[in-house]
Amino acid sequence: LAAAWRFAERTGRKLVIDWRGSCYLDQPFTNAFPVFFEPVQDIAGVQVICDDQINQHSFPGPFFPAWWNRPAIDCAYRPDEQIFRERDELDQLFQSGQDSDANTVVCDACLMWRCDEEAEREIFRSIKPRSQVQARIDAIFREH
Repeated sequence: LAAAWRFAERTGRKLVIDWRGSCYLDQPFTNAFPVFFEPVQDIAGVQVICDDQINQHSFPGPFFPAWWNRPAIDCAYRPDEQIFRERDELDQLFQSGQDSDANTVVCDACLMWRCDEEAEREIFRSIKPRSQVQARIDAIFREH
């Protein structure tokens, strides 16, 4: 999330947090972000869409990485090699300091440790767990 936010900030793009299909939920069309975190409208000046309105939103092509330009039926299954390839393509784009000609940049690969600590801090300052999630965190902390 921090790497995608930093890229959106640097390039003047909108950040869409689309965590549908999360392994942490049984509902594949529910965006996991607002289930676990309070909704946010912006993070340090970057406009954010992070609620279920994404189910009605159509993202304009072309897309980066190019794999996402394939017909939807072809995108139903992504082998691990494809995910790793996308991670590397995104890493190269994000590290280059450049933008992409694509209208939509899909960051759907783990880019952990691929952004600066200040970006990570900004995310942690800007998002807050839902009260029931925070209560569980506090209980586990007290217990251990």
